[in-house]
Amino acid sequence: MMFEKILLQINTDSLVSFVWVFLLMGLLLYGQRIQLFLMLRKISKDVNRLEKMRNDSRIKITTSFKAINNDSKIISEKLDRIFDSFVINPIAMDPKGIINKLEHLLNIQEDMLKEEIKSLSKDVDEVKSSQLQNLLEIGIFLNTSYKIVRHFYISGKKTSSAFIIAQLQMLLPQIMEQSEAYFAAIHPIDQRKTIGDGLGPLIASRLSENSEKKEIVANTTLNEIDYEGRKLFIVKAKGPGGHVGKPGEAIKQIVNKNKDISLIITVDAALKLEGETSGEIAEGIGAAIGGPGVERFKIEKVASDNQIPTLALVSKMSEKEAITEMNEKIKESSERIMEKVKEVIMNNSKENQKIIVAGIGNTLGVE
Repeated sequence: MMFEKILLQINTDSLVSFVWVFLLMGLLLYGQRIQLFLMLRKISKDVNRLEKMRNDSRIKITTSFKAINNDSKIISEKLDRIFDSFVINPIAMDPKGIINKLEHLLNIQEDMLKEEIKSLSKDVDEVKSSQLQNLLEIGIFLNTSYKIVRHFYISGKKTSSAFIIAQLQMLLPQIMEQSEAYFAAIHPIDQRKTIGDGLGPLIASRLSENSEKKEIVANTTLNEIDYEGRKLFIVKAKGPGGHVGKPGEAIKQIVNKNKDISLIITVDAALKLEGETSGEIAEGIGAAIGGPGVERFKIEKVASDNQIPTLALVSKMSEKEAITEMNEKIKESSERIMEKVKEVIMNNSKENQKIIVAGIGNTLGVE
């Protein structure tokens, strides 16, 4: 009886050992394939989500365009062409003059989008045109993001390349977060709601009060006011359409006409770091302005050529908060940043000096 128990124990131990060896060999031989399968499964869900956002955004944008033209076929053909359009960056092997080349290409793209919108309806007003242009830019972004992610997903699946799949999986959280933010921006832009990125223009508008404004360059306005014995040149994009204007070119022209400018202040929204609270205000040195860099280059160039101090004030927010309807935290921070602008003016200038205050951002919904 005892002998049988010993044999049974040996057989059980051998079976367990065999199972462990089998599992170990299976992991050694197929572990990478199993891992790739799980990674591809997760990526596949994100690709499907991107495709849904791309398709849903197209439906919403098509609905917005039907407000100026009821011909669904023409709208569909135009959206197909526009969503697949692209801009080739200028060659950087010879960097001299690259800013002018980039500005030229961006101007062409903006003009072409305007012409596409105008071709659907000659009666469309400037505000509606700027809204539709913003919606087209969102559509281009979502369509491009989906196609790029799908390309690497299919390539990784076809070649079973761990490098392609791993890199895509690591980048996808950021891509999805950005895509979700752009998708969420469609509704407030279509409804002409003031977005978080409109903080800078909102400050400039409040500071200007009821003073006379003039369009100094394309879609960019200038107000001149007296404040505590100082002359302020207030620059912002033209509202209430969704413009960002050309603040760099405007500041360049102001400085060229007024060689005694003593200070340039830029006010803008800034992407917060993880752990930071939305609506936090920060002060810095330099030109607070995003985008491809053309307008920032112009501000930095004219400031350095004329030895003008350049200060920046920003309100922290997430990318989604920046391009969706302005929330209460951002609205509350606008009151504090308004006081901070006045404080910076008083602390960094003297009476009879001239100061430029530029409200940087999208003027959607900001008069």
